[in-house]
Amino acid sequence: MFKLVDKLSVGLSRASLRHTVLSNNLANFNTPGFKRSDVVDNPSFSRELAKAQYSIVRRTHARHLPGLASRTDGGFSVVQDNSTTMRTDGNNVDVDRERVLLLENQLYYESLIDAVSRKLGQLRTVIGEGRR
Repeated sequence: MFKLVDKLSVGLSRASLRHTVLSNNLANFNTPGFKRSDVVDNPSFSRELAKAQYSIVRRTHARHLPGLASRTDGGFSVVQDNSTTMRTDGNNVDVDRERVLLLENQLYYESLIDAVSRKLGQLRTVIGEGRR
């Protein structure tokens, strides 16, 4: 049960990071030369997540999440799209596309929250049944 919750927490971390990245893209829509970014999974991360051996999150500071020091870092990363240009000023942000991706990511995040809530609800039920 906790392996599943760990996998879901990784998905939540990824969705949170992706929300930040997509929001940054929208915020810089009118910035000349700005190139959009997105979050991608590292191939080894996908294999490890499928095995459900442990939770993988990205640490941004050595003192953050100290319990993860021995775990693999870099399950997903932010990549910049330098291959396209939407306008003559070098910017490649398509507002409509970014909004759709943001909405898609929001739905994904909410579905993961729902799954975690259901799993923890099952645990609460099991604990509560033992008190009768």
